Amino acid sequence: MKKISNEIADAVLLGAAEQCKATPALVRSKDRRRFIVEARQLVTAILKEGGWGFQAIANFLTEDEVGNHTNPHHWFKMHEISYGQYDYYRISYDQLKSCYNETVDEFVLKKGKVIDIEIYMELKNKYETLKMRHDSVLMESKLMKQTANKLKSQLTQLWK
Repeated sequence: MKKISNEIADAVLLGAAEQCKATPALVRSKDRRRFIVEARQLVTAILKEGGWGFQAIANFLTEDEVGNHTNPHHWFKMHEISYGQYDYYRISYDQLKSCYNETVDEFVLKKGKVIDIEIYMELKNKYETLKMRHDSVLMESKLMKQTANKLKSQLTQLWK
């Protein structure tokens, strides 16, 4: 497997920062807020899959001249957990993966917003399903309120 170039790594960093509402400088900082840590996890996973070693990733993702190789090792393990648990994280990761093929220029131009049509359709279907559930629960709630009000008025009439 060919190692991901530094230019593509920069595009991945920019894309992850944009997706997580951060900046590349924040991702490289020692900030431990969740959204920044998630950006580091995303970048680490992409670079690891792209043939980078943990020490090279540590050097790339830290402000220090030589980074601590155990940090990206931990980020990678946390990536595997997040990827299995959270749909939003899995989608972010899959979206970032698309940037190291022939669409790098488009990816950088759109600041990490390139999305595969299959991912889009899956998201659209999930949205429609959730919207139908929401509408169903809303209707159920209205019916229950009507029934409760009817019972309340009947009880009031009985006590009069």
